[in-house]
Amino acid sequence: MNLNKIMVIIDPTQEQQPAFERGLDSARLTGARLHIYVCLNEDYGSGTRAEIEARFHDLLEQLVTRAETDGVEAHTEIDWAEDWSHQVARAAARCSASMVFKDSFQHSDVEREKRATSDWTLLRISPCPVLMVKKYRDWRHLKVLASIKSHSTDEAHIKLNNQIIGFAQRFTDAYGFDAHFVSAYNDRNHPPERAKLAEICGAPEEHVHIVEGAPARQVSEVADKLGVDLIIIGTVARSGIKGQIVGNTSERLLDHTEADVLVLN
Repeated sequence: MNLNKIMVIIDPTQEQQPAFERGLDSARLTGARLHIYVCLNEDYGSGTRAEIEARFHDLLEQLVTRAETDGVEAHTEIDWAEDWSHQVARAAARCSASMVFKDSFQHSDVEREKRATSDWTLLRISPCPVLMVKKYRDWRHLKVLASIKSHSTDEAHIKLNNQIIGFAQRFTDAYGFDAHFVSAYNDRNHPPERAKLAEICGAPEEHVHIVEGAPARQVSEVADKLGVDLIIIGTVARSGIKGQIVGNTSERLLDHTEADVLVLN
């Protein structure tokens, strides 16, 4: 996989850092550099800004030492803002990150519906793909499931499909993954053609899964059945109600799967 720099988001509220562990694994395999980043504000400790930053500086340096021990080049950045999701997006663009790795935490469907979370904002505005990391564990099954929209004639969705397929293929090369593809549909009169999708994806037909129903639920069910380690999904940035629906699809999937989720936009 063509990864030059992985930006790892450190969660200042947690002791365990799954995103860092996944980032370190990926950097070892791909030769990418790590950019270890934390965004702070007054809520993350007592004392002055300088005192709060100093405490987290020590943590970041410990992570750098771990990375360098494994032969991985790593750098750190401490930022300061109330709105961390927008600040992360700006920092990712500033450091030319190839991908952002961030921890993912469970939310209920009601919580997601009541308000747009910071995760939802980041997934929509990030200048590069975002890997949402669940509780860290080895990618032991070496399977990736890529979700594609089969019937779209919209140029943005066609481009996004091609990106998703490309990333799935790169994961097979970089990590030795076995790639599967899924397409959810609602129109019973026009189901996707498995053979055509297999040709587009460059995959055997038995690795293409056609399912009827809501994308988030169907993709998560296929992922559970296959025991995949990673799901790849895309979002097309929109405003208004359509944008909220797209964001909710990605977030519902996060809350209903144990796999890591890579979101492209």
